[in-house]
Amino acid sequence: MRRFLILAKANMLMNLRNRTTLFWNFAFPIGLILLYGLIWPSAISWLTAGIVVLNIMSSGLLGDSSRLTNLRERGILRRVRATPLPAWQFIAAYVLTRLLLVLGQSAAIVATAVLVYRAEFTQSGLVAALPLVIAGGLVFLAIGQVISAVAPTSGAAGAIGQVVYFPLMFVSDLFIPSDQLPSWLANATQWTPATMLVDMIRPVLVPVPAHQTALVNLIGLAAYGALALFLAARLFRWEPQL
Repeated sequence: MRRFLILAKANMLMNLRNRTTLFWNFAFPIGLILLYGLIWPSAISWLTAGIVVLNIMSSGLLGDSSRLTNLRERGILRRVRATPLPAWQFIAAYVLTRLLLVLGQSAAIVATAVLVYRAEFTQSGLVAALPLVIAGGLVFLAIGQVISAVAPTSGAAGAIGQVVYFPLMFVSDLFIPSDQLPSWLANATQWTPATMLVDMIRPVLVPVPAHQTALVNLIGLAAYGALALFLAARLFRWEPQL
């Protein structure tokens, strides 16, 4: 256990010292809250749920994919594999670190909305949102690992992540309500993992109805997570691609 905690602490320090991580996972979403709060102050609570999900997406698709690919490129994964450290401890410490970051980032987003724009959330709603944030973090973490596994370099991983991230950012009901999208696009994007996640988180934070039942969203999100986990495990590489 002591070795696991030391590894988790080291991972956390490396993430917090990474400027890209700090920008995309802290500065960028908080900047969005401040910007959107100025434009649509009456909708800040509704928008906060979308920004929380956006941050979860960013952590997985942009942060995790590039981070693990970079560790592979630098030969760190190869050296870890050659040590007596069990692989599961390394992976578990990595996952724990990323989830703690997601929770900290989500808390910072909610706190900014409350302190700056007086967004209103109930304690029961925040407690109910916690396991959904963790579940969403695990799903997008797994998707990020699939990107990392197929990308030859960290630059390629970042590019692939952005190709997935930015379209989802605008069509997944995070900032643009789905009823304002063309019907064909809204019908197609209701099945994206981001749409299903925000459709579960937003109703517990804000008194708005969900577009689909929680069970449908949960099954869909679990299916994405299971498929991504399967692919990540099958495609995982310790060695850099030559």
